[in-house]
Amino acid sequence: MLEKCGSQTLEPGAQPREVLTALVDSMELAGLDCNFVLSPRDYNLYLIEAPAVEAAELRSAVRWKIKDLLDMPVEDAVIDIFPVPEDAFQGRSKMLYAVAAQKSRIEFVIELVNRSGLNLSVIDVPEMALLNVASEFLEDRNGLAFMDLRRAGGTMNLSRGGQLYLTRKINTSLGDEFHGLGDAAGSTGAGDSAQMVASLSEAMSVQVGVLDFANAMDMAEGLDAAKQHMCAVVIGAAMRQNRAGS
Repeated sequence: MLEKCGSQTLEPGAQPREVLTALVDSMELAGLDCNFVLSPRDYNLYLIEAPAVEAAELRSAVRWKIKDLLDMPVEDAVIDIFPVPEDAFQGRSKMLYAVAAQKSRIEFVIELVNRSGLNLSVIDVPEMALLNVASEFLEDRNGLAFMDLRRAGGTMNLSRGGQLYLTRKINTSLGDEFHGLGDAAGSTGAGDSAQMVASLSEAMSVQVGVLDFANAMDMAEGLDAAKQHMCAVVIGAAMRQNRAGS
């Protein structure tokens, strides 16, 4: 049940801890579990061959495998991994994704959430949160490309059967004519969406559509297209507890 969906703007000079604490108090959320989604600038994602080690040693082996790729000393990094299906890269060794974030940033997130009165359950990344959205509201039995487009760039996931096969960041920003698709403060124009869908369909010769999950969720309030886009990542993160293996 989605009871409320919205955003809180951080004004210049505002302290995130104070703003979050006040929000938790005003909505009477103290003591509830919280899933936090990192911003794309808070981490790096690496697709690598899985080290040939026992499962218990995998994270440690990955840490040293990617140490020369990091933009920080390996001792200052928090590393996590998530696998891809064995048939994702046929003819190659088993692959996996490694997520690397600055330890100080993760410590800040933990303190921020816990001091606000919430209980931090999971720190997630947008790629996995968007996988939850696609798997819940779209049919990916035969394969699916899901794109999340925003003003500063976007993400494309390739999935099948609820499993992530490939993810890529889209660094090209949207032009002003599509500002409603990537701006939480704007409104999504139906004409803009239709134009983009038509262009993609023609360019790729595949069926393309715009996700609208408003009628597929049990909600206490309606979600227009702009709010769906604004909240898609956090809605996906909240779904994590319902998906085995996420």
